[in-house]
Amino acid sequence: MRVEAIAPYWLWSGRPELPRFPGGAVHADIAVIGGGFAGLSAAYHVLARRPGARVVVLEAEQLGAGASGRTTGMLSPGVGQSLLALVGRLGPEGARKLYAQTLSAVSEVAALIQRESIHCELAMTGQLVVARSAGGRRRLAAQAAMLRALRLPGEPLDEAALAKTIRLRPLPRSESKKASAESGPAALRFPNAGILHPLKLVAGLASCVQARGGLIYEQARVRKILKPGAAEPAVRLCLDAGEVTAGQVVIATAGYSPQLGILRGRLLPVQLQALVTEPLHSEALAAIGWAGREGVLDARRLFSYFRLTADRRIIFGGERPRYGWGGAATDDASEQALARLGDELARTFPEGARIAIAGGWSGVIGYVLDALPTIAALPDCSRIVQAVGWCGHGVALATASGAWVAHILCDGAAPQELPWFRATIPAVPTELARWIGFRASVEWMSLMDRWQ
Repeated sequence: MRVEAIAPYWLWSGRPELPRFPGGAVHADIAVIGGGFAGLSAAYHVLARRPGARVVVLEAEQLGAGASGRTTGMLSPGVGQSLLALVGRLGPEGARKLYAQTLSAVSEVAALIQRESIHCELAMTGQLVVARSAGGRRRLAAQAAMLRALRLPGEPLDEAALAKTIRLRPLPRSESKKASAESGPAALRFPNAGILHPLKLVAGLASCVQARGGLIYEQARVRKILKPGAAEPAVRLCLDAGEVTAGQVVIATAGYSPQLGILRGRLLPVQLQALVTEPLHSEALAAIGWAGREGVLDARRLFSYFRLTADRRIIFGGERPRYGWGGAATDDASEQALARLGDELARTFPEGARIAIAGGWSGVIGYVLDALPTIAALPDCSRIVQAVGWCGHGVALATASGAWVAHILCDGAAPQELPWFRATIPAVPTELARWIGFRASVEWMSLMDRWQ
């Protein structure tokens, strides 16, 4: 199936233009590099803690040009590769505490949106994780048992309950026989989750920052960061047309961070892709159901995920993540990846729905080897705080991270002890190891999805 590469759907409704960097020398108390969820949230929360502070946000292109404006817009809990993996690494109590913080992150973002009257089409619809194979049902059964053991929210659904919520294409007969109720639930429902328009959230956060006196500059690409020395106590940020000096700096540049010399070999720029359909006709909606507009993920290791927009379009993400040689961070869409994702969409929804694809796009996220973010001051410079590595959980975690970053900047310490408040993350020592290792991991997950 051929899919046309287009601008992300969220751009179709436009976005406000903001001033470009004026050039010359600019001084700030706090400079934020990156105009997405994490950077704007950090500026917003710092200004709440320090009214009157001179806060400057520097965005290399336009606000939301990176992952924040290319996501599917699903506000949901979770961190790491899975809850079971978290338990294996952190133990039951450590995993429960970290996962509970992601639930709080969802609630905090929803509260911020309501408090500031940000019109970003937020709907707290809940989220479904759906099993599309016998192996998926077994994984959901194990996850449901762990949720119960850790006293975390999550409701198992059988086939009848799932069909009342959303109707997907039936499994092949051979797979359907294996995927019985004894294998595990047909789906899990997570109540504390929602969907939103990500670029409208970005625009709303930007307006809040400006209302509190913050300055935002677009087309302000930082080329080099000079850490303070004995003669110069401030951090210097070198731009194409000038320089910004700041007492403190926040790096919120997601998968583009290695271009600044930050976390190279530790934070991998990984490409994901998404599609948008034409608006669904009434017949298609009748075939699918989906009156609650829940965000949906499937239970595979290489999973697809999708949601319904306010104008009845499906935003559908997934397919194999891609890592380019040298860690190239590019949003250029792969024709082959979009075509495979289009085939996956066709296999997911009922044939009678007759869904037409309008086009698709790619985006770059920052991926960490152990799938946990880093939100901390740099080991060799306490004046610079990084908040990156969301690994696909950025709508909730990146937006919530602004409050945590403000704690570090204003109080000198993280608000609590959690594994993601760490200055260092695992490294993959050579580019050859990163390139081969990433591809081997993706291939292994694909094989496991087919075998189990």
